[in-house]
Amino acid sequence: MTSVAIFLREKLGNMAAWLNSEGLALHAPLHERTNVEIVAFAQYLHDTHAPVIRARDFAGMLDDNADTQRILAFVESRPELHDKFWRYLALFSEVVAE
Repeated sequence: MTSVAIFLREKLGNMAAWLNSEGLALHAPLHERTNVEIVAFAQYLHDTHAPVIRARDFAGMLDDNADTQRILAFVESRPELHDKFWRYLALFSEVVAE
């Protein structure tokens, strides 16, 4: 069976590849992140932003991280990306909620 960290690493990699294919170059390579960092990121999303993710509220996704703000601005400006983006965030949040 796949661990939560390995599952999240795969899905984050898929999201990063998707955003890259849409024209957003990400600065933080996923392979440099530890499994603990990846799970902590998902837990942070769940603990801090679960209601915002459910509401699909870009304005509520305030974050200090410059890369996160860049991703949010990029996706928010492209409505055709919204559904997939929010589904990814919901997945990350839900995986650690159980």
